[in-house]
Amino acid sequence: MSQKVLPTKINLIQFRRQLRLITVIKRLLENKREVLLLYLRTYASEYEKIYNEVNEEMKKVYESYLQAVASEGISNIEEIALSQKPSLEVSSSIKVIFGVKVPTIKLDKSTIPSKPFSDVETSPYLSESYEEMTEAFNKIIELVELESTIRSLVSELRKTQRLINSIDNYILPFYRGSIKFIKQILEDRQREEFSRLKIIRRILQRRRESGSG
Repeated sequence: MSQKVLPTKINLIQFRRQLRLITVIKRLLENKREVLLLYLRTYASEYEKIYNEVNEEMKKVYESYLQAVASEGISNIEEIALSQKPSLEVSSSIKVIFGVKVPTIKLDKSTIPSKPFSDVETSPYLSESYEEMTEAFNKIIELVELESTIRSLVSELRKTQRLINSIDNYILPFYRGSIKFIKQILEDRQREEFSRLKIIRRILQRRRESGSG
């Protein structure tokens, strides 16, 4: 590839400047990669924490629900469930983390259905299950947001790493090879010119000597 480069002093100067610029760009990309990794470790740790909390919450919901089913009967529970219309609403927006757009999700608590039964009419386990599920909603939404954030950061990290790999494997070798090629050609020309000048001096010297004789 470097053989197609025109071996001139101007090109040598330009290629050296471009090489310095590319080296700076690579350093910035490496810094970005380190920051993205730091963010990912932080969010991954938070995700694991919230995930475990959601698991614990859902276990409680499931246990209360099973006890309610045993007490009320599955047909009564299903009848209550089918009488309710889906009403949960969430709002989403975008925030920027170190140049990466990530989604934010917020649950509208006013859209959580009110309890469609009284504690007197039904098993207390059903009320307990409802309250625990209501508490779990926010954690679940937070978990979804964290997962989306991690996905966005991982995607950006992969793009950054691909750019670094491209610089390391293709761009830097091209410029370094081109600079080496141009330097070699210019040095060869300089040596040839020096040898030519030496020969010319000898010829002129001999002529002077012959003329004086």
